[in-house]
Formats: sequence, C-alpha cells, structure tokens
Amino acid sequence: MNDVPDSVPTAPAGWHPDPSGQQQLRYWDGQRWTDHVSPYPVAEQTAPDAAPAAAPAAAPAPKNPGQKVMTRATWILLAATLLIVGGAAGFVGWTVVSANAAATSEAPDVVDGFLAAATADEPGWTQYASPGYIAISGSATPLFGDARAAEVLDLSIEYDRRGILYGTNGTAGYESPSGADTAKAVVDMTYTFTVDGTPQTATSTREIWLTRPYYYGDDVPSGARQGETPTAIGPWRVTGAASAAAYEGEVVATTSFEPARIDQACYTSDVVLSQMSEIARTEGVLAAVCLSGGTSTSFDDGIDIDALAAGFPVVGQAAPLTDLMGWHNDPNTPAPLEQYLISSGGTDYVFVLASTGVGGELTTDSERRIILISKAETR
Repeated sequence: MNDVPDSVPTAPAGWHPDPSGQQQLRYWDGQRWTDHVSPYPVAEQTAPDAAPAAAPAAAPAPKNPGQKVMTRATWILLAATLLIVGGAAGFVGWTVVSANAAATSEAPDVVDGFLAAATADEPGWTQYASPGYIAISGSATPLFGDARAAEVLDLSIEYDRRGILYGTNGTAGYESPSGADTAKAVVDMTYTFTVDGTPQTATSTREIWLTRPYYYGDDVPSGARQGETPTAIGPWRVTGAASAAAYEGEVVATTSFEPARIDQACYTSDVVLSQMSEIARTEGVLAAVCLSGGTSTSFDDGIDIDALAAGFPVVGQAAPLTDLMGWHNDPNTPAPLEQYLISSGGTDYVFVLASTGVGGELTTDSERRIILISKAETR
C-alpha cells in the first residue's frame, strides 16, 4: 500500500491503528496491510461493578482499584489500540501498582472456561471472550470451527494448558500478573479427525491471548501506564489465538496426515483458495493442484460441485481470510487444521484445510490440502 509501512508486529489478522498515523483503524490480514479502513469506535459510558469507596479530596488514589464492566464499544477500542500480539515471549519492565486480588487472579479461570467451552463447541465460550473476537467468529466456535464440518470430520479436541505469562503492551514474559494488561496461555492441543475413512491425529502448541483495560480517573480504557495508579481495572477477556513460540523447550507440531506429494505444492491457505478461485473462473471447474494431494476430498451432502464452481467468488492472495477456528498462523508453525468461509450463490461453504507433515512434523515445508468442503452450519 502507498504511504503505509509494509511491516507490523506479528499480530492476529484484524483491525489495528493505521500505521500511517491517520486517526483510523486499518485491516491487517496477518501478512500485510489492506485498503480497508474504519473510524475508531467511540467508547460508551460504563459503571464499575463495585465503585471504590469515596475518599477525601486530599487522599491518595486507592491501591486496590475496583473492576469495571466492559461494554462492546470499549472492548473493541481496547483491542484496536492495545493488543498488538508478539509472536515470541517478551520480557518487559513495568512498575504499575498491582490490581486487587480478584482482578489479578482471574486470568487462569477465564482461559480454562474458554478452553473447556471452545473445544467442545459450547456457546458458553462467549462469556470469556471480547466482543471483537466474538464478532469475527460468526456462527463458528473458535478452536473448534464450524459444527457441521466438525461433524463430517468426526472432530474431537483435547488440550493441556501449560501455564500463563503476563506483561504489557502486547508482550508477555512474566509469571506475576501484577500490573499486567496482557497475558498469554500456552496450550498443547491434540486433534482427532477422519479423512477418507482414515483416522488422523495432529498435535500443536498454541497461545491463547488475553487483555484487560486500565482506567485512570475516567471511562476511557487504556493499557497499563508505568508509574501511575489506576482507579479501576476491567476483567480479563480472550482476544485471540496464535502460533506458539518456544516455551519450556522446543515447540514441535505434528500430524499423521501425509498424503502423496506432487510437483506443484501449496504452502499457504490463501494460495490454495486463490488458485481454486482462478481455475473456477477461467475453466469453470472446481480444481487446484492441492485440492486433494493424493487422497480424496470429501464433499458434504447436497453440494452441487458444478454450481459452486460457476459461482466461486474472486479470492485474491491479498484478500483477508478469516479462519473459523480462530488461528493466527505462522508459516514456521502452521495449524494442523484450518477452516475458511466462502460464500457462493447465496450459500456459505466451509473449506477445511489440513497441513501435511514430513515425517509427521509440521514445518515451513508443510503443504496445505483441502480435505472437506461443507455447507456452513447456521445457528
């Protein structure tokens, strides 16, 4: 893009402050800035759950600030201005006075509640997530994806949370939550699914990111400010998921899905879908060099393949694609499974991609294969 820097900290795809300096948000698709912009949302007035006790005018600010209930607008504003997630653990120094016990100890409970619901396709995950994260998920459940596609694949997920690290300004490298406005939980995940009648397994270590807003005498949320005492702190909420950096040793993702390799490979999901889009528009057929990769691609019942090919939308490699499973992927540690929503002829379709492994390990050389095309579940 003209007058917009090409680089950004490795953040999840979504709306972020415009790097050109203009007072607006710009969409980052996970790899590059797009032309899509939006004005900053306006924070609504919100009242605390329990307001701090009134103090004499000359008294110092309370050392145990209260917690505030977050509205949708303030969460979107906070996510846009605060959460620029780093791909690796960072160690930062900060001296903000600690929040009260309830505010500092709830991050593990939020993560555990989110994981339990999200991996089981239960709607309760929304009470642990930010409105922005809920909005981009649509009818799908993060980590689990589209319910109909998961049913066809007989998908199940098991997980083990290793621990939580805290920090500020989108980085996390400390074990203490005191003064933190950002946190990440490192989670080992195991997927079990079926492709062409064959059971498959895949493991991957991921990071679940959280943030919480700080208040300094008004209702405008912000990050923690060094050397200042907050008057209130909002609750932790899950804002996204990403590939994991090294944590307690080398992180290795594996998969048992190893279809036959071919000469022309697809290494990223946008290449897979944009290639299919181009072939559908130029040749009128649903095909791609990495459509099946040596094993059959399953089609959900009732799908007219010819109609889908005829109405396949334009999908460019620069177009922002939302993974229904909610991963912000890193080519160095690809997700074992991804799901992308494509609308054609008034119908929403879910394209499920699996990463192949060389000797079972997921690497930068892992190819993407479409293993299922399904009609999206509507709720």
